[in-house]
Amino acid sequence: MNDKTNQDHPEDRDDETIERLLRLAGPRAPVPEDIEARVYDRVHREWQATSQQPDGARVYQFVRRAWEKDTAKRRYLRWALPAALAASVVIAVTLFMQPPTSAPDRIVIGAVAKVVGDGRGAALPAIGQPVYAGEVLATGAGQRLSIRINGVESLRIDENTTLAFVAKGEFRLDSGRMYADTGDFMYRDRGLIIHTALGSVSDVGTQFAVEVAAERLDVAVREGRVDVSHGTSALVAVAGERLRLVRGDEPRVDTVEPFDPFWSWTAALAPPFDIENKSLLDFLRWAARETGRELVFEDNELRMSAMRTDLHGSVENFEPLEAVESVLATTKFRYRIQAGRIVIER
Repeated sequence: MNDKTNQDHPEDRDDETIERLLRLAGPRAPVPEDIEARVYDRVHREWQATSQQPDGARVYQFVRRAWEKDTAKRRYLRWALPAALAASVVIAVTLFMQPPTSAPDRIVIGAVAKVVGDGRGAALPAIGQPVYAGEVLATGAGQRLSIRINGVESLRIDENTTLAFVAKGEFRLDSGRMYADTGDFMYRDRGLIIHTALGSVSDVGTQFAVEVAAERLDVAVREGRVDVSHGTSALVAVAGERLRLVRGDEPRVDTVEPFDPFWSWTAALAPPFDIENKSLLDFLRWAARETGRELVFEDNELRMSAMRTDLHGSVENFEPLEAVESVLATTKFRYRIQAGRIVIER
């Protein structure tokens, strides 16, 4: 019934469409009476001028509906445009406030353990500051520093030295001298690689020093073993040996004792040993290894007593032998240096 009526009167379908639009637009302000009267008068005059004269009331209603439809459209645009602009502002602010895409994490090689020097040379990193892959550290005259890597390994950089941190376990010594202590892990498989202009040095669980100067490469081994690649040659140096390579000459091997003064510069850069609640025996073992000496007790009873003695305090600002002197002064133990040995006695 309703479908047939709508087919007979298309204007009724237009009415329903306009009504739905008006409902979506929401309540509107009433049309002022003066505007409504002017619209009616104008439409009435147009109607009188036409040859076909429909009923005036219907013409008025038709025009009124058209006017209302146009008003609804303008109201929609008046509210929709600011809303769209506001939404775009919210989106822009949201995008602006989002944190920037994070850069790839930098690879931490280690952290600075000690710094020695008067500060008048190159700017050195502070104690505890991380060192990243890709960084280059350079020391000036009178400046030295040590880097702790992997918790136990130690790199010590002498004065007037430039060392690049290529990657974990891989370094490039451009000039100067460095010392590496890979911890008490004898004969491990190539923990560190030091590249130089005259060849590369790989450690096998050791303490060793590498020096580069002009056309010379100097590798000294305090403990363990190192492998050295020099051009097409593969060389080996073991504890107590000092391998010297000069471009164009044959390799030369000398001897160097682990307690020789050659190593003395490394003592001031030894990472501090935390003695709190550690046994005296552990502390003495650390000091002996840092000085390249053998730890010897007068008898086994004294060794057992050292193992049962717990320590407290700090030796952070002492070099290894200074720390031994300070700690033993508060105990019943005494010591003496005998060539390459630290002898503990009553």
